[in-house]
Amino acid sequence: MKVSRRFVLVACTCVIWSLAAHSGETPEPELELKTAAVAAFKNGLAFVVKQGDVRLESGVGNLSSIPNATLGSLWIAPNDAGASLDEVVAHRDKVVGRQNLTALADVLMANAGKVVTVVDNSQKEYTGEIVGFRQGEKSGTETAGTEAADRVVPQLHVVPEFLLLKSDGKLLALYFRNIARAILPENSIFQQTQEEERKALRFRVKGATEHANLTMGYLEHGLGWTPSYLVSLKDDKTAQITMQAVLVNDAEDLKDTDFFFVVGVPNFAYSNIPSPMALQQTLIDFMQAAARKDEMDSRYSNALMGQKAAALMAYEGPASPSFGSVTEELQGVQEEDLFLYSRKNVTLARGERATYNVFSETVNCQHIYEWNLEDQPRVDGFGNAQNNANSASDRSMKDNVWHSLRLKNTTKFPWTSAPTMVISGTRPLSQDTVPYTPKNASSNLKLTIATDIRASHEENEVERQKEIQRRRNYNYDQVTVEGKLTIKNYKSKEVRLSIANKVRGTVESQTDEGKADKLAEAIAVDNPLTRMTWEVSLKAGEERVIKYRYKVWLRV
Repeated sequence: MKVSRRFVLVACTCVIWSLAAHSGETPEPELELKTAAVAAFKNGLAFVVKQGDVRLESGVGNLSSIPNATLGSLWIAPNDAGASLDEVVAHRDKVVGRQNLTALADVLMANAGKVVTVVDNSQKEYTGEIVGFRQGEKSGTETAGTEAADRVVPQLHVVPEFLLLKSDGKLLALYFRNIARAILPENSIFQQTQEEERKALRFRVKGATEHANLTMGYLEHGLGWTPSYLVSLKDDKTAQITMQAVLVNDAEDLKDTDFFFVVGVPNFAYSNIPSPMALQQTLIDFMQAAARKDEMDSRYSNALMGQKAAALMAYEGPASPSFGSVTEELQGVQEEDLFLYSRKNVTLARGERATYNVFSETVNCQHIYEWNLEDQPRVDGFGNAQNNANSASDRSMKDNVWHSLRLKNTTKFPWTSAPTMVISGTRPLSQDTVPYTPKNASSNLKLTIATDIRASHEENEVERQKEIQRRRNYNYDQVTVEGKLTIKNYKSKEVRLSIANKVRGTVESQTDEGKADKLAEAIAVDNPLTRMTWEVSLKAGEERVIKYRYKVWLRV
């Protein structure tokens, strides 16, 4: 049921909502520290640093909110000389305040005892004193009396069924759903008292009585970022690469905050366990979560009490976070095995998203063609035959040659793994993923299948020596296999082609200056996994046949 609230809303516009907070019998100074810096990872985990000067009463202060910190990551440190943190207590306060009444039913209930005029949907008016209400089946008890606004009144979730008015000695029961608007006297009440529970941190600082400068750091979920790249081709040898960072904030409001976008693989072993100081769990819940972590990671019992405030130690002074140097533009700094892009003065409310350009530079690129054969081995490492019958469509896909870009990272930053859009002028060419690429390294980015470069391959048995060896009570044949790769370039220009193939066995020979590398695995296998590679140039219209030969043990 929808009730018209136009009059009530107009009457409430002149009311300013206020909150009178209190905590305990002895009021303590309450405060909010400013978020000075945030270091965010791509997995939605962030380390938040807050700083500020706080007021104390006899060395005691009160932080008006508790962050949703993870286990072992919440640290508070005074920065003043001679000051030390003596105690931090997480507690709950009862806060009593005033709340605006915007629903017609709530306003009428708060003004019990007053004379009002109500108008129903047929525009008929009724004037009388509000003497009570008849609630719906799921509503609370009746509320009446002029002291309604001075009491703690639960917020209505069900509209009363009837409004009871005393008019000319008669008691009128009016359906609430039929009331369109109401006219109230000037001294009407448009607010009600409401009590809420609030979590807070009470702390005691030794060596300080009236004020202290504090730094607080913690890990929390809900602040993360995702990268993407745009590669704009300039010519056959150069391209402009632009990195973009999309910041997602589902945690807390940020204002003029130094922000750090972290590239790397974070290792925060207890990030999925809330800190007990966050007052989110009972002791039993916490111990159960810790036990589950203990089952997965034997480090828990040793590290639980041994974690250090490494992130707080990154501060050289009370107001200068040392995640990395910060300038007016996005800069990048190395921090151990992590890399941080930095941006100053980020303002973003909880629930908002923002996009920032990190860098844009010109790099060298090379157009190459790649043929990566993905045949399943015919035998396993111990000579057992494998049934790897492939469909015609599967074989066709494996014979595709990809046109790719080989990009050399000559920028000042490592490239993190991210979606990458490739364009030429205003024309989109492709989108794929650029892998993590350190500075001065190169990576290949797929563009499209090169339909004008045809490729095929086949393998044939050319020799077999039967039962020449007995191992582990089994007889083995030694089979010699010859493979042939056929490529033809139908393009009108010369191309550079990279070819890779894996086989089970020992490679004996390769044409066209091919290379063979045994891949690391268990040394006890009879048939090693070997990767063969070729780099060849094909002139326009040229056809090339590449051959290779390898031996494999087959159990019989």
